[in-house]
Amino acid sequence: MTFHAHIRRQQDRHKGLYYVRDKIFSPHLFVLLAFATLLAAPLSAPGYFMFAHDARHTVYFMQMFDAALRDGALFPRWAADMVFGYGYPVWLILAPLPYYGAEFFHLLGLDFPASIKAVEAVGWFAGALGMYWFAARVMDKHAGLVAAIAYLFVPYHVVDLYVRGAMAEFLAFVFPPFVLWGLYQIFSTRRAFYIPLTALAYGAMLLTHVQMTVLFSPVIAGYMLVLWLSGRSRNTEHRTETTQSPNHPITQSPNHLITASPLLRASLAIVWGVALAAVFFVPILLEQKYLTNDPLIGGFFNFRLHFVNPSQLLSPFWGYGYAGTNGNDQFSLQLGIMPLFFATLALFTLKRGDKISAQIFYFALVTLGAVFAMLAISTPLWELAAPIVAFTQFPWRVLFVSAFALAFLAGASVRAVNQRYGKSERGGEAFATALVFSLVIAFAMFPFARPQYTETQFTWNTLMDFQVNDHELLGDTIWVQTRPADSPLVNQYRAGNLTTKAVVVQGDAQIELLERRPSGDTVRVTANTPARIMFYTRYFPGWTAILDGNAAPLEPFGEQGLIAVNVPAGTHTVSTHWGTTLPRLAGAVISLVALLALLFVLWRTRRI
Repeated sequence: MTFHAHIRRQQDRHKGLYYVRDKIFSPHLFVLLAFATLLAAPLSAPGYFMFAHDARHTVYFMQMFDAALRDGALFPRWAADMVFGYGYPVWLILAPLPYYGAEFFHLLGLDFPASIKAVEAVGWFAGALGMYWFAARVMDKHAGLVAAIAYLFVPYHVVDLYVRGAMAEFLAFVFPPFVLWGLYQIFSTRRAFYIPLTALAYGAMLLTHVQMTVLFSPVIAGYMLVLWLSGRSRNTEHRTETTQSPNHPITQSPNHLITASPLLRASLAIVWGVALAAVFFVPILLEQKYLTNDPLIGGFFNFRLHFVNPSQLLSPFWGYGYAGTNGNDQFSLQLGIMPLFFATLALFTLKRGDKISAQIFYFALVTLGAVFAMLAISTPLWELAAPIVAFTQFPWRVLFVSAFALAFLAGASVRAVNQRYGKSERGGEAFATALVFSLVIAFAMFPFARPQYTETQFTWNTLMDFQVNDHELLGDTIWVQTRPADSPLVNQYRAGNLTTKAVVVQGDAQIELLERRPSGDTVRVTANTPARIMFYTRYFPGWTAILDGNAAPLEPFGEQGLIAVNVPAGTHTVSTHWGTTLPRLAGAVISLVALLALLFVLWRTRRI
């Protein structure tokens, strides 16, 4: 190694140390973590907000997810205790990543509600850091701080957790900043290292909440287009300067390849992210046809009933009630007055020629588009995409999109103010301005950032009461003729002792339950004549039956579509088992290959 090369390496090493020091010990991060701690603090209280909209669902799902994992299902899909104990493939349609996160804390010794609150606390910090890194990378650290605080305190972010208790939807807030940060890095640095990172963020978002990912994906596509067009514009200006300068000879460099490459790389990252989530998506695409979708998108969940009134987007009302219809909701659906004010300020302080003006203008358009999508006037557009967007159920969920856009614009406002008054990015005055903006945003929302706690009670009785009295945790398959209001298992659950999981429906036989597991049951059948036995388990592709160690055919039976197995005369052992199918296996293989490729590319490009 030459002396000059050694000096350059030492200089690079010092620059790297300064960079890490500035990132880790930045006062902006300390302020951000302090605000995030304020928001997460209510999660440290005892008890649980049981009567938040989806809170009880989340705990019961977590309970069933844990049971399936402990029974050997690495990727649980079947929730054995749903539908009065008949079971339902809920993780065929619910993304599983939030439950894996909560399971981590449960394995550390926390109970189910505490595990859920722990992963939600992580969500506060992770979402804030993601927005800080994205906005700071695009603009500056002061803008990053204000954008992150606005993202934390934007009303719907708080509503999603402390009013709705929607763990998965709340955790979906974590990933949009990381996806857009990765895309920005791809376009600005052209480093292959950021392709798998972006894919990982997008794949994680898909595995956290599908509907929120569907709503945010057009924003991602638009952002890629903005970055691509901005890059083309800069390359055009560079080529013009080069050809006009006598000191720069005209060369035949393939500039079109340079401008196209980042768009192709960004598109590859998104497709790669979908491949990472194939273990979840492939079965949805090929097996959802076996589920009855009307309970998910019909009746009260018909999106046509849930457009908001314009006044709701600006109303200061704060409540803990449920969603109504036609704008009669009992909780807040406001955009957020302070983020909206600072976003408007950012637009009025735009400068021509500012390198990020296109992005500011884009996120302003995103905000307007989100508002339009929540109003009844947008119904024709929803109808065009109804087969996909119907599963969103509530158009006001688009507040997820406006929350991100308004937070970014709030960050842009402090940057514009600092530039207008000549405050240096490294100066204390610029930081003070960002701190004031952050305090104003936080204090406007902090009084509402708390849940309504109740005593924690999650037992078999409360589980069955929730299903019988509230008609929740139910779902139908195409083999179900009528939705049940009860089942023979309810009293057994309430007694805490399941003794009967199969009955004789044809023939003369007696049945003894030998083992009951989340993934199947084992019974001993003593048949005086050939008999048909019916398990109190819903039939669905993936279920198999074993008769005396050999595979036996099974089929749906009766108006509830329960599993039926034919048994010959004599004494036999019959068991059912929830297994895999070709779509689930194909999805798992695709995801595994995508993950291994991601790890390999990250390792190979880490120093390039």
